[in-house]
Formats: sequence, C-alpha cells, structure tokens
Amino acid sequence: MQDLHGTQRDMGIDLHGKTVHIAWHEYRNVTYDCYLKKLKKITVITGHGVMSKEFPGWVSADPYATKCERQNPNTGAWVVHIKKNTLQPVKVERSLDLTGLYKKFNK
Repeated sequence: MQDLHGTQRDMGIDLHGKTVHIAWHEYRNVTYDCYLKKLKKITVITGHGVMSKEFPGWVSADPYATKCERQNPNTGAWVVHIKKNTLQPVKVERSLDLTGLYKKFNK
C-alpha cells in the first residue's frame, strides 16, 4: 500500500486457503522482507479457521513482529506491526592492499 507521496508504508498477504505449514513460511518470509525494507505494518488475511486461532502465536514467536490486532470489521484479517530495523549498514573499505601477503606466500 502506498501513502499520498507514493511511498510504500505497509503490505499485505492472503494466507486464506493455504495449508498452515505453507502459510507460516510465507508469513515469516514477508515479515522478514518488511523488516529489511523498514515497513511498519502488514495486513494478513487468515480467514476464520484453524490458522486464525494459531496466528497470535505466530506473531509472538516472530522476531520481526511486535504485535497483531484484528482488522475491524473483518475478523478474518490481522494487522501485524513490524519491529523497527536497527541494523546498521556495513562499511566496506575501498581498497585492501594484499601486496604483503602476496609476497609472503609467492616466494
């Protein structure tokens, strides 16, 4: 979903009709992706079955999610809040002089 400026703020995934195992894997992949992209929330459609009952447990065990709330008035959908990405970019040295090692091992 995009805000008024065209910036992606959240996304959604429809797990309804999938097996619990496949749905769990897809959910975890999407929350990880949202975390890396620094998105704030995701809408997850589970339907009203077994998955809907298990879903709060998925969120509590997810290292990238903070909480979930039912999306009103649709009780078969959830809004999951994603943790803030605190990873710092890795600085890469521009050049590395390996001349000493080359001379040492190429005698």
